[in-house]
Order: sequence, then C-alpha cells, then structure tokens
Amino acid sequence: KFNIPYDEKEVFELIASLQTMGIFQLESSGIKRAISLLKPSCFNDIIALLALYRPGPMDSIPSYGRRKEGKEKITYDDPILQPILSSTYGIIVYQEQVNEIACVMAGFSMAEADLFRRAISKKDAESFAANEQLFIKGAIKNGHSEKVARKVFADIKKFADYGFNKSHPAVYAVITCRTAYLKAHYPLYFYAAILQTASGTSDVKFNEYVSEMKKRNIKILPPAINLSGKSFIIAENGLLFPFNAIKGLSNLLIEKLLLERKDRPFNDFFDFVSRMYRHKISEDQLNKLINSGCFDSFYDSRASLRATVKSALQFAELTHQDNGQLNIGFSAYITPYIIEQKDDPLENLDKEYGVLGMMLSDNPLHYKKEILKEKHVTPIIEAKPLKQAKIAGLIRTVKKINTKKGEPMAFVKLFDETDEVETIVFPYLYAEHFELLEKNRLIICEIKREKRDGNDNYIAKNIAPLEEETYV
Repeated sequence: KFNIPYDEKEVFELIASLQTMGIFQLESSGIKRAISLLKPSCFNDIIALLALYRPGPMDSIPSYGRRKEGKEKITYDDPILQPILSSTYGIIVYQEQVNEIACVMAGFSMAEADLFRRAISKKDAESFAANEQLFIKGAIKNGHSEKVARKVFADIKKFADYGFNKSHPAVYAVITCRTAYLKAHYPLYFYAAILQTASGTSDVKFNEYVSEMKKRNIKILPPAINLSGKSFIIAENGLLFPFNAIKGLSNLLIEKLLLERKDRPFNDFFDFVSRMYRHKISEDQLNKLINSGCFDSFYDSRASLRATVKSALQFAELTHQDNGQLNIGFSAYITPYIIEQKDDPLENLDKEYGVLGMMLSDNPLHYKKEILKEKHVTPIIEAKPLKQAKIAGLIRTVKKINTKKGEPMAFVKLFDETDEVETIVFPYLYAEHFELLEKNRLIICEIKREKRDGNDNYIAKNIAPLEEETYV
C-alpha cells in the first residue's frame, strides 16, 4: 500500500512556485493568482483555497492571505464568532460555519440553521428578506446589536450563493495534494502521463505542459527511430517524443514500424527505407520522419537526408523481389550513399515545427536571451491572456490581404518555444514595416488583445527586428 502524505514541505514549495500544470484544480491562471495571494502551506490551506476560489467568496482571498501572514489584523464582528471563525482567520469559508453562526447568534436550532442557509442561497427575494429579518430579530433577542447582526448577515449573504460544505473541497484537496506529491517526486513519469492526455501538440494544454517542463529544465527530446514508441518514454533524464504525435503519420504505419523494429533495430537510413518499403512507406512520410528528427542519430544533416529520399526509395525498390521480400543477394552489390546538402538551421526548425507543432532540437531565440530580457519580452504562452504584451518570435507565415480601400495589411503567425500566435498588422503599421514581414525572420512585436465576435484577436501595435546575432 502506498501512502501519500498531505503536509509535505516539497509539495507546498512546488505549489508556491506556481508550476502547477497537471495538478488537480490548480492549473488555471486565476487559481495561480489565488495561490500567490493565499500562499498555502498546509493541507487545510488547500481546502480553504478550493472553497474560496468561487464567485463571491474569492473576494476574501487577499484578506485571508494577509491575515494568514500576520500582515492584517484578524477581527471578529462579535467575540462569539471567534471559536467558529478562528481556523479561517475570521473569514466565513464553509457552509458549516454559516450554520453555527445562525445557531449561536440568532438562537436557531441546527435544523433551523440549515433551512436558513438553504433559503438565503436561493434567488427568491421574498424568502431571502424574510430570513434576513428572522436572523436579525434572533440576534437582537440574544443580546447582539442590530448593526452587528446586519453586518454578519451581509457577510453570510456574500458567501451564501456559492459556498461549499467543508467535505467538498476537502475531498478535492486530497486529489490536489496527491497529484502535487507525484509531480514533486516523480516529475518525468508525471509529465509523461499528462502529455499523453493532451489531444496533440496543437492542444493549448500540451504547449503549457512543455513550457513548464522547460522552466524546470526537464528535456523533451525529438523522436528517435530506434527508441520512440506510441507514448512518451523516459530517456536521458527527459521525455522522448512519440511517433503518434508526428503530424501526418498513420497509426497503421506506426504499428508496422514498431513491428519491423521488434525483430532488430534499424541500422541506418537505407536499412529503414528498405525494410519499410514493403509496408508502402511514402516519400512524404519519410520526409516527415526526417523533419521530426527521427534519423538524427544516423546522420546529422536533415537536408542531406531529404535530398536522399528518392534514391533511397529507388534502392529499396531494386532490392525487393516482386513479392515484396528483401532481395539480400542483390542488395549486396549496391552501395547506396547520402546526397550531401548544406543545412539551413532555420529551415530545419521550420520543418520540425511543421510536423511536431513545436521546436525541440533547437530554438533561435535561445541565442537572444539577453536581448529578450533587456527588452522585457513575454513568452507567447504567457502573453496570450494579457491585455497587452511585448513578444518575440520567428515568423512562420505571412498572409497579405487588401482592405476594402485597397490598402495592404497582413496576418502574421509568430512562434517561440512556448506557443504560437497570429497577429493582425493593419495598413498603417504594414506600410512602415512590410520589409520585416518575411518567413523565418525574427522580430519583436507589441500586441494588444481585443475581443471580436467572441474571439481573442491580437493586434500588432509595433514591430521591430530582433538584432542580428550569431545563430549557428
């Protein structure tokens, strides 16, 4: 039996770092802001966090955090409330507390208190007003001032619509702490599991997971023809990209590849093409495997491998008999060779991005870190929720159109190592900077997020070249 502790220091350090992707209930940007305010340091804090992170109660999160740290005085509207609210720093958090307050202040029985709590959580104005009067009259009868009674009722009202009984967030908190424990102690296994749950590299979650891995210096490696499988595999203190995440590869081809490899590993590029020829592997599929980095361990020039695809398929055709079986005798008389080509690193990365949805082998922005820091550039994945931000990236596509007035403008797709975004470059800015808007150009772009037809649009407000530096 495996027992997971709920009050382990490493768990709360991980949560405090806001690296909470994949941790139950703690993934959203909103809950991360709440974490930074509340600063949970024990299991009960997680329960309170999950209970408070709801409309109404969430207004109390900043005060809860300050009181917890001793930066704000803990106050009670009436001393009689201290035993009920001391565990939550004088703030109503749970339904049970509402029931207890109704009992001790207004003299309700436990049954009456529960009916009172249910009634005020409903939208019936008449019932609400009647219960307000019952509470205030009961409180006055028990020796409390009308002013205090009304203040306490106002606090209850703010809570009532969305409050939880404590058992609800407590059960959630158990799962939260368990997932946080697994992430803290078994990060590679954890990320392998959550990456597999994403629907692919186009999934926003997938990119958020990978971005967080990079922040934690956990490598995600390009696929390898003799090592990768159908899911993420732990290798070299990182995770190996799976075949089924390569765009354009069918499940049938992957099954055939794994079956072929089961007998013995592939020796080189020509061995792979020859053995997969009978499984009808195409030129396009071979290029996708090359562009993903699958053959990097065989040959370090992807451009050369792309140039060799046609001759490799011709070699495979020659060395097979009519029934599709390899003609070992004939192949012994032919010595295939790689057609050497000079690599363009940006072209390789562009093609890699095309098949993987991200750049794994390298990133031109790695060589610009000082400039990015100096110019206060925000990673694209973090910039998207903001109203405005300064981003930097490699131009992937430029779609030029003309407005109704005949003025040129463009939709420019930028990507960095975290995500991609399409920016709208209106005519006035396009006229100034059209010469910068070329595929594979590195630029800095100030963007503003605007809602149009229910969708987020990212408007380019300024564009500048990223200073030229050595890339290779």
